[in-house]
Amino acid sequence: MAQVKIGDREYKLESLTSLDLKKLNQDKEEKKLSDYDHTFNILLYAVKKFNPDIKMTLDEFMEVFPLVGIDEKVAEMTEITGLNFMQKGTGKK
Repeated sequence: MAQVKIGDREYKLESLTSLDLKKLNQDKEEKKLSDYDHTFNILLYAVKKFNPDIKMTLDEFMEVFPLVGIDEKVAEMTEITGLNFMQKGTGKK
């Protein structure tokens, strides 16, 4: 299992499933999350899925997620979880 460091703590991560994406999309619609919040909601979901002891809220997660190096950290997390397919333009013409 891969590890990713966010703030001062390391978290375990693995690939998410297609069902996870379905649940996250429903969550976005129900909570009326902006695309910005939804991005962090997805990352927090992955952290919580593979680290069941984590009880952070979205705001708490965003508070510890540094802006310095955000592109690299998001790229690392999306690579580990398999979410990087969205950045590659899958399904676009």
